Amino acid sequence: MAKARIDVNYAEMLGMIEDLSSHVIDIYQKSVGALKTLDADTALKIIKQDQKIDDLQEEIVEEATLMIIRQQPVASDLRKVLMIMRLSYEYERIADYTKNIAEYIILIKEKDSIEHYEKNVDKLVAMMEIVIKMLEFVFDGLKNEDKVKVKEAAAMDEKIDELYQEVLTSFITHIQVVDGKVFGTAYAILINKYIERAGDHITNIAEEVLFALKGQRYTLN
Repeated sequence: MAKARIDVNYAEMLGMIEDLSSHVIDIYQKSVGALKTLDADTALKIIKQDQKIDDLQEEIVEEATLMIIRQQPVASDLRKVLMIMRLSYEYERIADYTKNIAEYIILIKEKDSIEHYEKNVDKLVAMMEIVIKMLEFVFDGLKNEDKVKVKEAAAMDEKIDELYQEVLTSFITHIQVVDGKVFGTAYAILINKYIERAGDHITNIAEEVLFALKGQRYTLN
């Protein structure tokens, strides 16, 4: 009976993680549009949406903590509950990056040195779109306990790293050769880094999922 109750509570928490994942995907989709057009209004909406994600993350941690205290799960059940807690932190951090990105979008919009940003924005968007795909794949793998799908999500981070280096090199070269206004380029370097870090955190999620499902630690990518 206790095991059945644990399974029910885990399914409920998994549903909360699905809700959290959906919010994070939504905020990244909004960020794609804001990056393309330097839309300050959308950027402000992204910043405001971050609080909803923070609140949901705290709720998940509270539920998982209460489950551990009340039901004292062991072995694979405990791994899954701890995974839920860790995933909530990872998703919250991934969402935080969109808030940072939105703030820099607003700053870039306010400056008049955006020509080189515009030359590289397609690559930034491509990175963001890979992040969205990774988020979709990793949760689908978790929900269906599909280890292959989880590993596929992590493998996509290699392309993000590749694009990150290309964009970083382009921006740094631009700063070195241009005398004058480089605000747009400097802020874009930070945006580039935040997107790259998002990919790293999704890889962390993939590793946590595999550990919970298989009881073995993996180092992916």
